[in-house]
Amino acid sequence: MLISVVAHSKSVIRLPRLSLVLPRGNFLGVDAPNTPFPGHTPIISIGNYSRRRLFSVTSTTMSDSQKHEYVAILPDKLDSLERRLAVRVDHLQNVKKMFAAGIMVSGGAYLDGPLIEGSTASFKGSVVNIMAESPEQVKEILSQDPYTLNDVWDWEKAQIFNFVCAVRKAKP
Repeated sequence: MLISVVAHSKSVIRLPRLSLVLPRGNFLGVDAPNTPFPGHTPIISIGNYSRRRLFSVTSTTMSDSQKHEYVAILPDKLDSLERRLAVRVDHLQNVKKMFAAGIMVSGGAYLDGPLIEGSTASFKGSVVNIMAESPEQVKEILSQDPYTLNDVWDWEKAQIFNFVCAVRKAKP
């Protein structure tokens, strides 16, 4: 796959082999954080120092038409509350990385009852929306999560479905 992008008459990028010509005062930025998520690739930005970034291009290993949104319903094991709470900070750091990489669209815990201020939530499991090529890739991505690595989620009862979102609103 070869992608060419023209920012203006003298700026050209070709991917995957990178070749470019930039006039004075312009820059090329590459953001390639070291993340363990399959399908995560660098973001290349071209801009002008006086006008900041003009646009960004993401080089991907799969086209957008190959990515699908999946919903994963991940019940907790019955005896997992203590393990969940012990690795929750690590899990949330992983979630933030996946969200920033565009892999996780949304996610959260489901509870046995309403969240009561000042008490420990009655966690029953997690629901996450993941962009991936296949249900197997969703499993591969989530297999690296601290909740999987610390035996919180019950993978024998987990369910993964294709998901098409009709509406989505940011958390207030």
